[in-house]
Amino acid sequence: MTTITPYRLAEQFISGRGAPFDTVFTYSSLEHSGLGRYGDPITPFGDLEATAQVWCMVKPGGHFILAVPVSADRNKCSVMWNGCYIYGSVRLQHLTANWRVIDEFSAFDPLKHRVHVLQKVQSE
Repeated sequence: MTTITPYRLAEQFISGRGAPFDTVFTYSSLEHSGLGRYGDPITPFGDLEATAQVWCMVKPGGHFILAVPVSADRNKCSVMWNGCYIYGSVRLQHLTANWRVIDEFSAFDPLKHRVHVLQKVQSE
């Protein structure tokens, strides 16, 4: 097992030295991106940008296992400032754009996380 800082990882991919991942897993972290709570820049699309960055780092046919809190009413999306997004169907569609959704299931936790098993669509 090795560790790498986000800055160094980005540096490797930008320079063409980064090896793409077979699988990326995130549980209860991506929904905080862009809200500034952990010192990150405030941007309304931070979570979408983070997902796009993951897409760039996963090899074609690879997987992204994503767990985020989902609203009981799928028609509603909300922001618990500056804690996290609670996803509704529209924002989830943006979050999972360019991925093939293989499966989705409940994590049975208090924040009602849903686990999404996604696959990077291979180029034709």
